[in-house]
Amino acid sequence: MDHPRQNVTEYLWTAPQVGKPRRRTNLRRRVTFLRELEKTGSVSYSAARAGIDRRTLYRWRDADLRFRERWDRALQLREDELLDRGYSLARTGVPRYVFRNGIMTATYRRHDERLIMFMLNRTRAQPSDRRIAVRGDDTF
Repeated sequence: MDHPRQNVTEYLWTAPQVGKPRRRTNLRRRVTFLRELEKTGSVSYSAARAGIDRRTLYRWRDADLRFRERWDRALQLREDELLDRGYSLARTGVPRYVFRNGIMTATYRRHDERLIMFMLNRTRAQPSDRRIAVRGDDTF
């Protein structure tokens, strides 16, 4: 089966235009990524939602200081939100419901000791510039 030969004019007409974006612009995709990252805290999920390959994101992150700062700020906001939720659950407990024969008969709040211990360790383990003395080491 012979294909008709395509002349140069037809090729240029059907060829993709160089420099013309086929998808959203990089700026819009970056903003979409950062918004999703702020909501979810997941780089993979946010990259998929924005339609960007993760390798591209990490390349942008290494090359662009402003993008890196916004990325870090988005993750920090998400972490702060999760910590607030964790403190709230540790303080108030999680509601539990008791059912008997398909009817809710009682409710109570269950406090998770592991969550409380994690939050206490997180609060106490604040980073510091002090050097901890090791046995045999007198310099601080």
